[in-house]
Amino acid sequence: MNEDATKGDWAYCCEMLPKVSRTFAVNIGELQGDIFRAVLIGYLLFRMADTFEDNVHQNERGKIADLTDFSELFQGNRDLDQRLKLYESLRFRWEEHSYEKNLIENGSAVLRCYFDLPQLYRGIIDPLLVETSRGMAEFQRRKLESKSTIFQLRDIGELENYCYYVAGVVGIMLTKVFCQKARIRERKRQLEALQVDFGLALQLINVVKDYEKDIARGWCYIPSTITKCYSIDPNTMDTLSAYQRRGIVDEMVAHVVRYLDSALRYIQLLPLNERSIRKFCILPFVMGYRTLVTVVQMAGSKISREEVATIVEKTAYYAESNHTLEEDYLEVKASYLSGARGASELD
Repeated sequence: MNEDATKGDWAYCCEMLPKVSRTFAVNIGELQGDIFRAVLIGYLLFRMADTFEDNVHQNERGKIADLTDFSELFQGNRDLDQRLKLYESLRFRWEEHSYEKNLIENGSAVLRCYFDLPQLYRGIIDPLLVETSRGMAEFQRRKLESKSTIFQLRDIGELENYCYYVAGVVGIMLTKVFCQKARIRERKRQLEALQVDFGLALQLINVVKDYEKDIARGWCYIPSTITKCYSIDPNTMDTLSAYQRRGIVDEMVAHVVRYLDSALRYIQLLPLNERSIRKFCILPFVMGYRTLVTVVQMAGSKISREEVATIVEKTAYYAESNHTLEEDYLEVKASYLSGARGASELD
């Protein structure tokens, strides 16, 4: 530990993780050593960018300014003191009482821990934080220019582009970090072909289950190419018929399944003896497709605590056997997900 990062800073980061994301707190906790620390801090930094984008206390102009200023921290070869100075004004952009705002207020602790990591990890994470922040700012700019109360994405391509900036770049970060392990590095090229799909799978599940909440804050991530097929007006999403809700779910699930197939292949490429990294990837993957089942069944958008506990317990078995994991996924896919239009087949 260097003199800039204290035990208190690291304790703060570990304490905040489950407060800003219970799901990722569980699977990040499976990691070890420098990979654990790099993913922990990397996730918190990406979460900070998400907070600048998602908060409801600023308009699009304010969000663009925040995301642009945040990206400045990670450009060039700036040392810790320079970044802390640049970050200072970002701490006080809006008033709110939440764990996410607490993270923004104490971002200096995250940055000090960031500089407690070996430099190679900053070399990985810096350009990706610039890319995600600029990408999010661009979508905020599109909403601002549209002058729409509810900004709707045009088509699946635009949705995938948005998801890339929000989650695909995280998949890239994880692969680069995991490839510091020699046994994983041997499969780098194969993993890189699937890394973005892994991130998109999880983000698209969020889009399907949370589209009504997103509407409430002025965003419709369900593309107009889908809503038009069911005569849906984004401004009246709170009064959808059962037929319209089923249409949205079926159309979206068909796209999600293709990315889940890729996520499974990504996991299967990870060596069986890299158990902590495999468990890290398996937990959100299984929780993701199990959550999708509840959405397909129109039974809500969350799985029960009991099912989460069961998934956590089964993850140890899945980490030991690609076949066991694939068998569970294919069973769920065949039983609940393959009815969606165009669902892919895993060969």
